[in-house]
Amino acid sequence: NEGKSTIATALALNIAVGKSRVILVDCDLRNPSLSRNLTPNANAGLFEALSGEMSEEEVIWMDPITKLAFLPVVLTSRVPNTGDILGAPRMRQLFDSLRVRYDYVIVDLSPLAPVPDVRATPQFVDSYIYVIEWGQTKTEVVTTALDSARGVYERLLGVVLNKADMKILRRFENYRGHYYSD
Repeated sequence: NEGKSTIATALALNIAVGKSRVILVDCDLRNPSLSRNLTPNANAGLFEALSGEMSEEEVIWMDPITKLAFLPVVLTSRVPNTGDILGAPRMRQLFDSLRVRYDYVIVDLSPLAPVPDVRATPQFVDSYIYVIEWGQTKTEVVTTALDSARGVYERLLGVVLNKADMKILRRFENYRGHYYSD
């Protein structure tokens, strides 16, 4: 509940409103909450595209207003070896195809700290934004997670400090301004 899916959706929507071709892909294979929220009636998605059972065009949803494309994950049962699926050559091929069709491919992944899946994604993800929940995510958890995922760390664009308490944050800014005023 740190807000990574919300941040991914907001980023993709902002890009779509700017008239760029963008697709949001749910790659949280363990808990695809984004798919449940955006496409609750979907009966096919990423797995069907990867298996060749359906084409990409058949499983991609398009918002008629924003033109945001979305590739959901539809789970009928628990999926074993999700890291192997994300690390498979077919996943890379799928993302290569998406790169040709879209200006931006935004990917929602499982949390980095407790789940090893994200470590399999540098083969098809160019860069990462790490979402941290204010007051909840411990510094040690962040550093350990990034230390154990060198491919992610090397492609890290930045960090979003989500759900920040602005009143407390202002106190830090006031202190910083006073301390560095000279």
